[in-house]
Amino acid sequence: MNIQSVKSVNFHPGKLLRLGRKIAWFFTVYIWPKHDATVLTRNGVLAFNSKDKTTGRILHVYRNHEFDEMTRYVNMLRKEGFLKQEADGVVLDVGGYIGMSSTGFLLDGVFEKSIAFEPSPENYRLLKQNIAHNDLQQRMTGLNIALSDSEGTLEFELSNKNFGDHRIRKSGEVEAGFYDEQDRQVIKVPAKTLDSLSEQELGISFDQVRLIWMDIQGHEGKFLKGAQTFLKSHPAVPVAMEFWPYAIKRSGISREEFLSLVSGMFDGYYLLGNDDYQYFEVDQIGDLFDKEDDPERGSTVVFANRK
Repeated sequence: MNIQSVKSVNFHPGKLLRLGRKIAWFFTVYIWPKHDATVLTRNGVLAFNSKDKTTGRILHVYRNHEFDEMTRYVNMLRKEGFLKQEADGVVLDVGGYIGMSSTGFLLDGVFEKSIAFEPSPENYRLLKQNIAHNDLQQRMTGLNIALSDSEGTLEFELSNKNFGDHRIRKSGEVEAGFYDEQDRQVIKVPAKTLDSLSEQELGISFDQVRLIWMDIQGHEGKFLKGAQTFLKSHPAVPVAMEFWPYAIKRSGISREEFLSLVSGMFDGYYLLGNDDYQYFEVDQIGDLFDKEDDPERGSTVVFANRK
């Protein structure tokens, strides 16, 4: 992988270039029988499913996956002293999808290594391809498991539109949802807790972990329940996660249970604004939970201990 090629990608396309890329995506990628499409992005060379109408289309049109947002969070964490200026340590990429966050972090020199956890067999296959596409075999590991609050097998519902929105399904009766979750195809996936994994299995020392970067479509509370030993013994490791109350509640975690979980492990959290960021005491997360209690609203929150 030529790092300079990645850094030269135009990932802020104007209207005309966006239009051209949308047309190209439709006629050269989407309308053909299902296949692996590959494109050079700011996150690296990425293969994706040609029928992914959300993330795949975004990668083809915008040539990045949340790269600006990732950079802003890295800059914030460096300023606050959680990350070094040079490549250092390991990022745990929970919900690694096809690996684009990990490849972006590694190719941009933020971390030395990444471990990406992805339960979807199809997404995991593409993740492994993307490790190879970017010559990251020595720095990036993919594991085909879900991280949850218990070990075993879980039901995993598949979105037919956004292949990054596959989700762990809560046990029991499934209610109708905003995204027609009740009608999704369901498969079985293996699950473990972070606390059940050994350093030997992961191939790292837990003391090397610098950040948990997580996007698991509402299952974040279940992950936190299964990672309490690690997080309490490594209080300097921040957790950057998608905070989507709608999906958190669909996972079977109530507002009160989520608040209790994070209050027991973190002092507070950071939120990015348009130009800067703010730090809030952890007990204020309930206000954010209520504010974003909408199926189409969510944000990225970084839980951390500053003391």
